[in-house]
Amino acid sequence: MHERYKIGFIDEDPIQVKKYKRELRDEFDIIGYKITKGLPLKDLLDQVYDSDVDLLMVDFLMANRGVVNYNGDKVIREYEEIKPRFPMIIFTNEEKQARPKVDNPNIIYDKAKALNEPALFHEILRKNIRLYVDYKDKRKSIIDRLTKKATKKTLSAKEKHQLREAEFELKNLDKRAVEVPIHLLDLEKMDDLDKTVKEAEDFLASLTKEIKHAHPRPKR
Repeated sequence: MHERYKIGFIDEDPIQVKKYKRELRDEFDIIGYKITKGLPLKDLLDQVYDSDVDLLMVDFLMANRGVVNYNGDKVIREYEEIKPRFPMIIFTNEEKQARPKVDNPNIIYDKAKALNEPALFHEILRKNIRLYVDYKDKRKSIIDRLTKKATKKTLSAKEKHQLREAEFELKNLDKRAVEVPIHLLDLEKMDDLDKTVKEAEDFLASLTKEIKHAHPRPKR
């Protein structure tokens, strides 16, 4: 039994949204958005963010009907500024037009293929979602393991670096929210970590210097 994911579908044509709600309803929950004439892109992105979906499908040609003045490539580009790495696809009948406009051509998917090869399309959606979920879960696991260890013993410089890196990568997935505990981002703790890393680097540098003195290269 597959986990049921929630997918947002941006299309200025409500008929298309209803169509793919029917096509995908056995496998996914499809969320449509209220796209009114002249809707600012920021307001659309706010709707998407608040809908808390697992993946976003975006129609490419949106401006040609005169409802909005932007196409799907701009929607994708702007939402990536809010949620880097978030799984998104350009879902279109106009693949040839989309290809030169979309930054990552690998995210373009033909609507006709989705209808003709539904099982393959469903698996592509799930894999994109799982890659993102696994990325988050791996970093959350690192944070959980190292913070628990830190309550019992001092972390090594390497472990502190791993902790800080995992915190940064997790936080960077959503520029509007902090997904890691606030206390982990305390500036004093970060300063302490910087100091620890600097001490480790100085130690390695001094060790390298001692080795060079102990084993000087022969003069030619």
